[in-house]
Amino acid sequence: GALISVIYNLTPHSFAIRLPLSRRLMASHWSWTLLTLIGGITAAMTLFQVGPNWIIGKDTGITAYIDVAGAIFLLIGLGCLFLPFLTDYGLLDFIGTLLQRTFQRVFNLPGRATIDTLASWVGSSSIAVVMTNYQYQQGYYSARESAVIATNFSVVSIPFVLLTSQVAGIEQFFLPLYGTMFGICILCAIITPRLPPLASFKDEYYQGQEKQLNEDVEQGESRLSCALQRAVSTAKKAPSPAQSMKKGFWSMFDIYLMMMPAAMAIEFLTLAVYYNTSIMQTLAYPLFLLLDALQVPQASMAAPGMFIGLLDQFVPTIIAGSIDSPFTKFILAGLSITQLIFFAETAILIMRSAIPLTIMQLIAIFAIRTLIAFPILYGMAHLLF
Repeated sequence: GALISVIYNLTPHSFAIRLPLSRRLMASHWSWTLLTLIGGITAAMTLFQVGPNWIIGKDTGITAYIDVAGAIFLLIGLGCLFLPFLTDYGLLDFIGTLLQRTFQRVFNLPGRATIDTLASWVGSSSIAVVMTNYQYQQGYYSARESAVIATNFSVVSIPFVLLTSQVAGIEQFFLPLYGTMFGICILCAIITPRLPPLASFKDEYYQGQEKQLNEDVEQGESRLSCALQRAVSTAKKAPSPAQSMKKGFWSMFDIYLMMMPAAMAIEFLTLAVYYNTSIMQTLAYPLFLLLDALQVPQASMAAPGMFIGLLDQFVPTIIAGSIDSPFTKFILAGLSITQLIFFAETAILIMRSAIPLTIMQLIAIFAIRTLIAFPILYGMAHLLF
């Protein structure tokens, strides 16, 4: 992916534009190409164990490109291949119609947003982002709805929360951790859409499309009956399984070649900087003062974990694993699974998608989620420990 991206971007535009498939897969800003190139080179060095230890070592290259990338490759690959079967054959229409009233009242969102959350719970947050982007491009979500869903309903999976608790060393507190995460995510989904930047988004549809979604039920009609009718109607108009698989394959190909090298490069660079420099500790000094004032144990070690999750979701958990205090472990593990916006995966996917969120807006949403999550985690830690 890195090599092809470089070749494409060095190719004269007059020639490259004749290759629509290549343009779709390879066209990117130079900064994206640079990240992809860094990811490709350092991944190859790690695979063949050639180079300095700060690149190919256990804490950096092996963690980024083997331990984490392997799991993400599998989840995203399967998710992309089978995503059209979730979206095109009536399931979303059925669930959306059933839950429309609840989601509209609580979150001001379509009922089918439930499926995005379920995809996250049983798969990964990446799959939910891919699904949200697909629904936005098809005209089922507006710009506002897609931005809210991608940043608030792309929650981490149940297995990932379990892994987080184990790595942090608080697996015996998995249920309180998961329950706290669930409550925080619901609260964030209610609050953040009512604040900038999400509050500024309008209900406009992709490339001027008309709204494709209707989840309302006629007066006197059974909601269950209406949901079944809409699901059957959608299934009858669905493309063939072969066409759906083809669409899923090209989506997977795009992510594997262009998103994954850049995302893993961000994860690698985050780990390399954290383990080999004092930059993160220096940037975290104001947070250290806050944590120290709140009497959080081992505040100096915990401070970088408050914001480093913006770059990579798993690093706060790794930091938690090196801390002795279960109080602090719980806070960092909780932040890693509730901040949701991280550039090693979900943020990269959002930026590469059609969802109209900018990098500064994503950072602002990350900050808001952190401000909501931290006091709750701090209070729960006091109750538990």
